[in-house]
Amino acid sequence: MSCFIGGTGYSQNDETVRIIKLDEAIQLGIKNNNQIKLANSDVSIANENLSQTKISKAPMVGLNMGYNYIGNPKIYEGFYERNVEVDYFDHQANAGVLATMPLYYGGVINNQIDKQKLIVSMQESVVKMTETEIKQTITSQFFTLEKLYKQIEVTKQNIINTELRIKQLKSRVANGQNLKSDLLRTELQQSNFEVAVFRSTNSIELISNYLDILTGLPTNTILKPVLDGILIPKIDSSLQESLSEAYQNRYEIKRSEINVKIAESSLDITKSGFKPNINANLLLNTQYPAQWPNYPNILNYWAAGVSLNWDISSFYNLKHRINSDQLQIDKSNIALDATKDVINQDVKSAFVRFTESVKNISTFKKDVDLALSNYKIVKSRYDNDFALISDIVDAELQLNEAKISLNNANIDSIIQYYFLQYAMGKI
Repeated sequence: MSCFIGGTGYSQNDETVRIIKLDEAIQLGIKNNNQIKLANSDVSIANENLSQTKISKAPMVGLNMGYNYIGNPKIYEGFYERNVEVDYFDHQANAGVLATMPLYYGGVINNQIDKQKLIVSMQESVVKMTETEIKQTITSQFFTLEKLYKQIEVTKQNIINTELRIKQLKSRVANGQNLKSDLLRTELQQSNFEVAVFRSTNSIELISNYLDILTGLPTNTILKPVLDGILIPKIDSSLQESLSEAYQNRYEIKRSEINVKIAESSLDITKSGFKPNINANLLLNTQYPAQWPNYPNILNYWAAGVSLNWDISSFYNLKHRINSDQLQIDKSNIALDATKDVINQDVKSAFVRFTESVKNISTFKKDVDLALSNYKIVKSRYDNDFALISDIVDAELQLNEAKISLNNANIDSIIQYYFLQYAMGKI
């Protein structure tokens, strides 16, 4: 750890500005973000579907009941030539309970349960992926916001300095010590500074609005990050070690692996169609009348047995479904390899950019030292009337721009570090 990053002094309207730390923003995002809520809803739905699938193992019980009122029964002779009224029962009723217990379905029920468990696992991995993406987005926007505040702070100091120089120049131009072009040039610089502050302020509002949406805060809240205690980190692992961690940790790989298993489970379910279905059955029945006219009483009976159902046509009509499932497995394996390729590129890019950003810090530190030395020399010459006021203005600008570049380099290195952590699956 090195190079402590401090806070800035710039703030907007105190009524709308909210001071926020990175950990707080991430916690609010995990708690309130709508994308994470949607992903968690999918997990709940998948768990309900799993419970519904498990019910297939339980006995199925059905209740049948019926009642009929029979009126004016007649028996006809010939083709409706003559009829005789029959003394028949006016009421007819029956009731039955049928229970069926699956004994063997060729493993299809277990395979369906296993497949649904894989779907639950995949939805859970989606939640983790979404949380990781939200964390990374919040982190990136958080430090970008800090960069803008620092730019405004330094640019405002430039405005103060140029205002002072403009007052001096107006007096010197009036006395003929400087050209009017020097005054116009300085006024133009001040106008550019004011435009830069205006643009940065608008960017702060836009990024704050985006962070408000990500964290669930009111969208009119202007956020001001606090970086106290945040240091520019270093990483000791090599590129190959970073790649190994990424392959172990990234949820995209885990999700792709689950997709392969789901495709394999679908193939097992399809192959179960070749096997018979066996059920145990139990029937309880009662009816009145038992049989007219010989048995005018109530008839009760029960029956128990085993039934077998075998779709013989499956031996030839499942061929194309099996081929389709096998192709889906091949496709899922290709998708897994493609995911690894993307992660490989992400890690290499993040590793190189982070290493590059750390090295840039030392360069920009030298720039600040050089700009400061140059400013001191020019100021000494200006104080002794050996330099023009435009020279001191340029020296001040170079020093402030070097400070902005160094601050941006420090923050960029932190952003790149978190990009690398994201690429490695560690956030």
